[in-house]
Amino acid sequence: MQPMADHLREELAKLLNKYDEERRVVLAREKKLKEEDALFIARFAELRKSVIRPAFEAAAAILAERGHRVSIAEQEFAVDSAAKVTEAAISLYIVPSGMQSTVHDERGRALTIATRHYNKTVWINTGRPQEASKGNYVLEKVDRELVEAELIGFVAGIVAA
Repeated sequence: MQPMADHLREELAKLLNKYDEERRVVLAREKKLKEEDALFIARFAELRKSVIRPAFEAAAAILAERGHRVSIAEQEFAVDSAAKVTEAAISLYIVPSGMQSTVHDERGRALTIATRHYNKTVWINTGRPQEASKGNYVLEKVDRELVEAELIGFVAGIVAA
């Protein structure tokens, strides 16, 4: 018969070994998710720089030539100390010529393209569900053609109002 200390040591060692292994698996999964999130955010930043912003700038120049007030704003992805997430985004704001912005709508109507890091998609929002195709897209589906189509639909909705 084993002394009690040896038996206790063996049983606790089994339990703690199992716990340690389960913890390693959890930590590895968390690390992998953080790496995937970081890669997604980096890929969106590149898409924003190389595809979305140039399209927004081209549209802004055309609109400004016609007297519309236009601005572009970007937001970086962030998580604050309370774990509140701010998604990465870029927005094109338009105040049509002849219209006044309101306190509620100071910068004008917005077309926003933003991350949804929790499901690794890109959200395109015109602020008005009846206009253009508000929706989520996998990153690979967001290209120059889609961004231009969304811009055209967004501007069409503004000038038709």
